[in-house]
Amino acid sequence: MKIILQGPPGIGKSTILQKVYTLLEAKNPKGCIVEEERKNGDRVGFIIKYLPEGDVTRLASIREKLSDIYLSKYSINIEAIENEMIPYMLSMTSDSPHGVFIFDEIGRMQQKSEKFLPAVDHIMSISKPVIATIVNDDEIWARKYKNDDRNFIIKVTELNRDHIANLIKIMFDYHEKYKALTK
Repeated sequence: MKIILQGPPGIGKSTILQKVYTLLEAKNPKGCIVEEERKNGDRVGFIIKYLPEGDVTRLASIREKLSDIYLSKYSINIEAIENEMIPYMLSMTSDSPHGVFIFDEIGRMQQKSEKFLPAVDHIMSISKPVIATIVNDDEIWARKYKNDDRNFIIKVTELNRDHIANLIKIMFDYHEKYKALTK
């Protein structure tokens, strides 16, 4: 089962993933969540938080130059994407002891690395359940994941965002029962 959350920036996709991580704790989840970094109420960057390890790496910043690659006003930490995030993604395998993988996000900043989308393909090909977020806009490179009939797309809105984490938990519970019945 592959679930992809899609919605505009700031709608709460990452917050939903954090709740899902807690709700699915018994399944020994592994993944990463991108969080906003704020200073005096202003968004100044993004960090990648690896779970369950708790390690944190800066993904992008408007205050410091992390590389020569920018997206809008954000300097992108390409080195962290290629030397930390992508190897972390590739460590997610079908024979892993983790029961579910959570990945935030299939996004524009990460996509600045040529190696990123092949790593996303890896995650989406493993036999373990995956819950991910994806850029909301109709990016050509994102259509592959949004239009794949094997992926369950949930469009996050202000009306449904408070219920999605519990919905995903229910989907996982029934998916396990369905798999047991098919055996």
